[in-house]
Amino acid sequence: MTQRETKAELIGTLDEKYVANVVAFESMIAAAALVLDGERMRAADGSIDLSAVRDRLAALTWRVPAMRQRLAPTPLRLTTPAWVPVDDLDIAAHVTLHPVIEPDDPRRVEILTGRLNGPMDLSRPLWDFLVVELDSGRVAIVARYHHVIGDALFGLKIGDVVAGTTPTPELPAVAEADRDAVGTAPRTGFGILVIAWRSWWSARDGFGSAWHEYWRKPFTRRLRRWGGRVIRPLKNQAIVASGEAERLLVPRHSRFIEVDLSPSMKLAYRLGGTIHDLTVAATLRAVAELEPASETVSLLVPISRRSRTDDAARNHISIVKVTVPTADPLELVVPSVRAQVQAAVDDRAPRDLGAPNWRGYATYITWGPRQRFFGEAPIASVTGWPAGDPRDDLAVLACSYGTKLTISVTARATTDVDAVMTVISDAFSGVPAIVGR
Repeated sequence: MTQRETKAELIGTLDEKYVANVVAFESMIAAAALVLDGERMRAADGSIDLSAVRDRLAALTWRVPAMRQRLAPTPLRLTTPAWVPVDDLDIAAHVTLHPVIEPDDPRRVEILTGRLNGPMDLSRPLWDFLVVELDSGRVAIVARYHHVIGDALFGLKIGDVVAGTTPTPELPAVAEADRDAVGTAPRTGFGILVIAWRSWWSARDGFGSAWHEYWRKPFTRRLRRWGGRVIRPLKNQAIVASGEAERLLVPRHSRFIEVDLSPSMKLAYRLGGTIHDLTVAATLRAVAELEPASETVSLLVPISRRSRTDDAARNHISIVKVTVPTADPLELVVPSVRAQVQAAVDDRAPRDLGAPNWRGYATYITWGPRQRFFGEAPIASVTGWPAGDPRDDLAVLACSYGTKLTISVTARATTDVDAVMTVISDAFSGVPAIVGR
């Protein structure tokens, strides 16, 4: 057996904002609930076979290096934190069993949102799975991962490994190449800096290129960022002690609607857009109902900037603000959303979001049309729950899987989320729906 390569990867300065303080860290956790056939998830005595779930996930994590990495600060916090491999993954800490049987009821969604998974530990890999037995006999796996690991498309890549398109009763074999891809952690923080320096220098074309790249950003900005890292532990203590964390991390509640995908696509096409455009437009119409006195309403819309050359990037999105007149009907909002989003896709220049008058954000992802399995257990449905800025009111994520489209909404507890869901349901009127609350 050869010695594995020592590895470390600095996170980007833009990704660092997701862990900049305790409020950002707690709010930027995304979740997805997979509801499975429970028959294939049980031991001989009929109970949930938690050991088998843990063994499978422990093996699969070797195929996703990000699941076997934790964040480590560098000496004196000179750089952004770095992803480093963990030598021993405590799978029992990451995969747990919910202590009670929950109703398999689309009107009872709190258990599916990830908010009951428990606290996430910054000293460990930033993901967890909660296995929930449902009273119907089915099983839900509520998976969470932190946004600093990657955006929604990166999360789907993890999902592709965890749940394949063919049933696999046997445990995945862990090849030596998988272990080599994960590598091993540097022994010291200084070792992280050495690896980071070598990586940075190898990407430069000589001394002149390195000099230009370093001074491309003002030194004062680098100094401010370094100072922010140094005082971060004290700042987090102050945020908690002052009550600011409690004021910003307000209670939230969630709902979802599940509709047939094919008629939804046809409806979106008739209105002049795509499922993505219809999702954003329906959310804008809901915001208009919440803000009838406003002349216009706005939402943020994430846009993926991935290409074939940077497909391995963790977070690679830009944000566009979409604004429409409050009085416009859905028939006008859909093509307007389409035009504004397409303009942002075509123009890759940095965009000024203007006044912070948006209510939240809305987006759409797809997990494809094929049936997926966790081991041998077929996955019946997927519900995605987005992370969000704690200052925002609404976060909406539409996710298609198989023949279904699920639109999930999370809002501040003071917002009438049922009214929001009513407007979104009306936007998909004529499409058979299941509403969860």
